[in-house]
Amino acid sequence: MKSSLLGGLILLLAAVGCVRWTAEEKATFDTPDRSYPYRKPLTSLGAKFGALPDAVQNTVRAEAGMAEIHEVTKSARGDRVYYVISFKDVENFPPLYVAPDGSVLNPDLTVAVAAPHDASGGLAGGPAQTVTVKDLPEKVLAVIHERAPGAEIGTISKEIWGDHVVYFVSFEDPERHPKLAVAAEGTVIHQAH
Repeated sequence: MKSSLLGGLILLLAAVGCVRWTAEEKATFDTPDRSYPYRKPLTSLGAKFGALPDAVQNTVRAEAGMAEIHEVTKSARGDRVYYVISFKDVENFPPLYVAPDGSVLNPDLTVAVAAPHDASGGLAGGPAQTVTVKDLPEKVLAVIHERAPGAEIGTISKEIWGDHVVYFVSFEDPERHPKLAVAAEGTVIHQAH
């Protein structure tokens, strides 16, 4: 028994000896040494780009091709959510402003190139576009919280009705919280019972 205890102690000491850092390695972690190469935030441009709605990603690819992206920012002015994509080559690729539906916006947020629509007025490729809670205007979120406080959202789709954007929100418990149709400015269009 003494020999196995002694053998275990020797292995433990050997393992502890293996994890010692040199003074130089320890200093790298103990001081704010700017030469250490890993100082970037935990989110990458690829992750930010991948989190964009599909329509926005498609617009960026169509407008800028493979231009190197410098930054992706989600912004809002009033109730309008939009994305600003900045490129490393600023001379050839000024910041690109894109609406969640994929429309190219001017810097003043007027529409420069509308997202493609089909003959029925819906977004091209189908009558509705699936969106996430983070893409909703503040007034639409306020209506959802007022009409269905604490309800778990199932799906959200967005449709263009003429000049109006309408969000259709369905909930996980449709008997307690019926589907809502809310215009971008916060007006309830329809609530099924």
